[in-house]
Amino acid sequence: MLAVALVAVGARAEAQTGRYEAENTACEGTVDANHTGFSGSGFCNPPNSSDTGVQFTVDATSTGTATLGFKYANGATAGRAANVSVNGTTARSGVPFGPTGAWSNWAIETVTVPVNAGSNTIRLSAATSAGLANIDYLDFAKTTSSLPSSFQWSSSDQLIGPKSDATHDIVSVKDPSVVFHNGRYHVFASVVNTNQSYSLAYPSFTDWSQAGAAPLTFLDTTAVGTGYKAAPQVFYFAPRQRWYLTYQVGDNVAYSTTTDIANPRSWSAPTEFYSGTPQIVLDNMGSGQWLDFWTICDSANCHMYSSDDNGNLYRAQTSAANFPNGFSQPVIAMHDDNHHWLFEGANVYKLAGTNEYLLMVEAITAGGRMFRSWTSSSAAGPWSPLADTQANPFASRNNVTFNGTPWTNDISHGELIRGGYDQTLTVSPCNLRFLYQGMKPGSSGPYNLLPWRLGLLTQTNSSC
Repeated sequence: MLAVALVAVGARAEAQTGRYEAENTACEGTVDANHTGFSGSGFCNPPNSSDTGVQFTVDATSTGTATLGFKYANGATAGRAANVSVNGTTARSGVPFGPTGAWSNWAIETVTVPVNAGSNTIRLSAATSAGLANIDYLDFAKTTSSLPSSFQWSSSDQLIGPKSDATHDIVSVKDPSVVFHNGRYHVFASVVNTNQSYSLAYPSFTDWSQAGAAPLTFLDTTAVGTGYKAAPQVFYFAPRQRWYLTYQVGDNVAYSTTTDIANPRSWSAPTEFYSGTPQIVLDNMGSGQWLDFWTICDSANCHMYSSDDNGNLYRAQTSAANFPNGFSQPVIAMHDDNHHWLFEGANVYKLAGTNEYLLMVEAITAGGRMFRSWTSSSAAGPWSPLADTQANPFASRNNVTFNGTPWTNDISHGELIRGGYDQTLTVSPCNLRFLYQGMKPGSSGPYNLLPWRLGLLTQTNSSC
């Protein structure tokens, strides 16, 4: 077992985490190291027979619900269903442990179970004669959140829309990232031309009332260059004293840097993070695409989340000391067979004054796009559901009020307004604000020509 941490924030939030390596527990099989990508010294490879598996002993500080994150690899073509028991009682049956595309591709299967205060025995066993997947480790998390369990928001009118010039005939502004620095908001967004080509643009202003009048600087006229660029994220990486702007470039992710965020012409030419699309993404994205990259750093590591529009949320990691180099092959941090329900646009934030992280992922429903949410005591997960259903969303048309007729039914790709601007992506858990993209209800046509505009949500039910 690795280190366990307990943090309390008033009476509202607590977090207990622990990692238990499968090779150091009761593995009912062999401990192997013949496939890459595992943690520790090896992984548990149980025999291919029913009811065989691996058993962990974990300690909980209190009775309640815990989140279990099993890291596994399944190179077979079918799922290897498993049962989870706690202290001898079956807590979950038929957990799928779906295929990962290869035995060197790893994923996280997350379940919630009841636990007792003190020592608990958690056993993962094969539900069929196919046996278990290979098991690398168990992440154990027991948390209560500093955030409310449901959210209410009010929306501004449209704040930022297209502004064209002689060489940019813009139809939409979308995918915003924003920081507040030196008294100004700095927004970076995707813009789409009438010919459906993508590029990046930058407006800046001191107050949201000025956002609509702020001119757009098109970054394809800078060293960032022409060609497909989309879905930016901006943050200041304090250890290197430089601003980083990350964005999609075709089938990869790239970054540019500057020491002056207020000078949009100072960004460097793109540098790609990977030599190509990682194999695990190629093996699992189906007809989707690798997109929407999001980086957050803790004191030790930087974590890059991404999506594939095929129901997979990926996470890659490098040390903070090595950033921006050395990102690992991703693991599948979360999966949903309904690809629209875990679609794209993931954000992860640190909640100020807590040992808690917030994950948001965009979903598509018949009523429009919306966001689901989870929390964890680690930027790496495992993730516990917070407000993640259509009846109780993080943000959707159903829990947003407008001044007059709603200008959008979609609460889509955006970013929370941070309390700081560095790589920790810290936000206050009080009075959240979310810059998002929406579009006129009933809009139709090719996706790249939809009339996306930017608006601002303000939380109206903060418990602070």
